[in-house]
Amino acid sequence: MGLIEKGNGRDEGRNFDLAARDGADNLSSPQMLQPSLYATELRELSYRKTAFALATQLLGPSATFAGDHAILKPSRIGGPTPWHQDEAFRDANFDYDEISIWIALTDTTIENGPMQYIPGSHLLGVLPHRLHGNSNDANSIECYDGFDPSTAAVCPIPAGAMIIHGGRTLHGAPANKSSATRLAYVLQFSTPPTTRAEFREFPWLVNLRKSYQDRRKKSLLRGGIFPELLRIMRSDRDSHKHFISLFIRRRLNTLRNYLRR
Repeated sequence: MGLIEKGNGRDEGRNFDLAARDGADNLSSPQMLQPSLYATELRELSYRKTAFALATQLLGPSATFAGDHAILKPSRIGGPTPWHQDEAFRDANFDYDEISIWIALTDTTIENGPMQYIPGSHLLGVLPHRLHGNSNDANSIECYDGFDPSTAAVCPIPAGAMIIHGGRTLHGAPANKSSATRLAYVLQFSTPPTTRAEFREFPWLVNLRKSYQDRRKKSLLRGGIFPELLRIMRSDRDSHKHFISLFIRRRLNTLRNYLRR
């Protein structure tokens, strides 16, 4: 809560409104990416080891920590989380085997926006997505075709409970219409991504979080690159692997796109 409310990571593009569209930022659903870069004690708590043990059981011994994020839905005004698949946020030219461990830090009820899942959606491949609300600039994406929302399994859980879903499992959450705040913390684990034999594109990523990406670039050019590198260097070994792997994948994809043209 403190990290989100103080705006930690805002200039680095890691603290933003999940529900914002077309540059508007009303903080109805604040989200923070990689909070463990800013609060190192998050890496030392026992839940991290427990989550890693679960990940290796489900993904195998090559599973590593791939990131964390927190989502806050304030009472009465917390916006919805659009239907999406996590893999739809990834680099399109790699295949992924990943899970997210969604931990409820407050009670998640029918009224304050419980997680919802489409059973069997992990077998459908990556479905069509677009920017949230079909906007020109948005901080999230939404799946708009290939599924029936009426088949959703609604999963309210108490504080301290968790839900595990795969990277292609279609999920979302309604708005918070209750008088209680809803806060969730999510850990992601993945095996090393593999290069796809067939080329594919995720056009919905082109303008995703464009306003925040511009802010991030300006911050890095103004000297923000140095505290950013220091945060990464102080992170744990698994985080180092994740950032290095992400950097290499982006460079490879840039080269692949260039050669394809």
